[in-house]
Amino acid sequence: MKGFWKKWKDTIRARMDRVPLWAEFTLFMAMIMILLTVVMSFSIYRREQRRTIDSFVTASERLLSLKMANLEEYVRSLSDYAVLPVFDSSLYAAMQGAAPLSDEMTEEIRRTVRTYFYTRKDLLSYHIHLLNHGLVVGRDYGKEGVSFRASPGMPEGLTLNRRNYAVLPSEHPGVLFRFVHSIIRVEDRSIVGYTEFEVNPSGIAYSSSQSISPGEVLNLYNREGELLYTNALEGLREQILKAALEENRQDFGMTLSSQKPVYKDIDGSRYLVISVGDQDGALILSSMTPVEYILSELRQTRLYAALIGLAFLAVAVIGAHLLIRYLSAPLTALAAVQESFGEGQIMDVHLGRSRESAELSRSFNQMTRRIDTLLKENYAAELNEKNARLAALEAQVNPHFLYNTLQAVGTEALLNDQPEIYRMLTSLASSLRYSIKAPKVVTLGDELKYVDDYVMLQKLRMGDRLQVEYRIDPGLKGWLLPKMSIQTLVENSILHGIGGGRDSIRVTLTARIGPKDLKIIVSDDGIGIPEEELSEIKSGFRTQTLTDPNPNIGLANLYNRLLLLYGTDMAMELKSRTGEGSYTEVVLTLPLKSMGEKEDGHAQDPDH
Repeated sequence: MKGFWKKWKDTIRARMDRVPLWAEFTLFMAMIMILLTVVMSFSIYRREQRRTIDSFVTASERLLSLKMANLEEYVRSLSDYAVLPVFDSSLYAAMQGAAPLSDEMTEEIRRTVRTYFYTRKDLLSYHIHLLNHGLVVGRDYGKEGVSFRASPGMPEGLTLNRRNYAVLPSEHPGVLFRFVHSIIRVEDRSIVGYTEFEVNPSGIAYSSSQSISPGEVLNLYNREGELLYTNALEGLREQILKAALEENRQDFGMTLSSQKPVYKDIDGSRYLVISVGDQDGALILSSMTPVEYILSELRQTRLYAALIGLAFLAVAVIGAHLLIRYLSAPLTALAAVQESFGEGQIMDVHLGRSRESAELSRSFNQMTRRIDTLLKENYAAELNEKNARLAALEAQVNPHFLYNTLQAVGTEALLNDQPEIYRMLTSLASSLRYSIKAPKVVTLGDELKYVDDYVMLQKLRMGDRLQVEYRIDPGLKGWLLPKMSIQTLVENSILHGIGGGRDSIRVTLTARIGPKDLKIIVSDDGIGIPEEELSEIKSGFRTQTLTDPNPNIGLANLYNRLLLLYGTDMAMELKSRTGEGSYTEVVLTLPLKSMGEKEDGHAQDPDH
């Protein structure tokens, strides 16, 4: 039975391999046309939806601007009312003076405040603060009679607008907002007092009742984003108040010059938010309308068409899904094999279902086998070449001397009262230990210690004829670089800088960091290098072999080591001049993130 099924499957696969791809592609294009039809229908609906919302936004902004104009007129009437004490000469004089108030003046102020309070029907409290006297007189919310008490002064953090008033929320229920207006002295524009009163919602009640659509919520904010009034029901009111406390105006949709509709999700419903501000910069009137109400008419008219389109779309999507799965199965299998091949797993792939897929599988198998053979050959050759070059280069700069024996001889010299010999031997042993045991990549600080040992040995031989100056920022000593790179440059300056009647030399070592690289500069005031020899040295960096009998093998050695470690990201420049003002300068430019630098700019452990 198992053999029968296998034979049957093989027969079907062989027949599918003979089916041309164009037949499958024709069916696929038919499905694409169906999908395009659905997409176009959906695009038309979305365009109508945007048009409906844009029309609603235009109408709402116009109506909201009219409401704001009425509210602005009401607030300006409050502003005119708040400065009535300025026109009362005795009260205004008392506010500007600092002398204690007489009983007659106190009673007159009490009567004046009582009169002001009953002048308007929309007041719930009224107070005048006499800052020079530290008193406040007025009628409190929910209480009878006018009383005097100590004034708390100007509210902390209060910001007045250009018309010298501010609108603030009230802590009492049933209050529209708290209005604060300063009273100033004309001569020096200093604040001598301020009026403060609370008003009931009658000033906005009519506007809030004139909604453009069902479910619209009208909110009033001050410029600090604090909610002053909302006509929302209790549950939604709490959500709006919470959002106003937790979010800034931009997040809450209170941006006045928005280029696109602003939406806000509250209590599981999406609202379209439209906001306008007054000219005095004190209030923002915001309208929140459920998107469901805006689009309800459009959705009702298109409900039947949407149901038909949805059924048609479902059939089309299912058919397209099955067809694409069928057509893309060979390509999916090929992609999986390619991914495995990228990870180093070599396997054959057998694709069917069309003549072209079968041919593709055969070509792919031949290609992968050939690539695998070439990769193995090239990898082995490249690995052998690099290992041989690194071994040859490091063999020249890392001679394996018996530094333990040198330390033993140094100890014997110290016991025989020969400190100079002891210093020479210990420095030499330290240099040899560094050249043998130090990792290929070291910190700049470790490399400088090695240079110090080398310079000390040379000074024992040359004395004051050798001067070495360091210009290193201490913050750079953690950066990484190849070992024995700086020492090679210093050694080259000392060996080739003296001659031709020159018996002393000064070497300057500089390290500085740029935006993308680390520059190391070694310069000397030696005899310099002639122009022809300088050109020969530069051209010999890449062509010179390690066995060439050339006195500048050290520079070629260093160049090739840096080229292996950094590639073309590094650079080594050689400058020199002979005669009067002679000098030689070598500039190394090393990329910052090629030798283990962390993202924060510090070096890793060199032994890592």
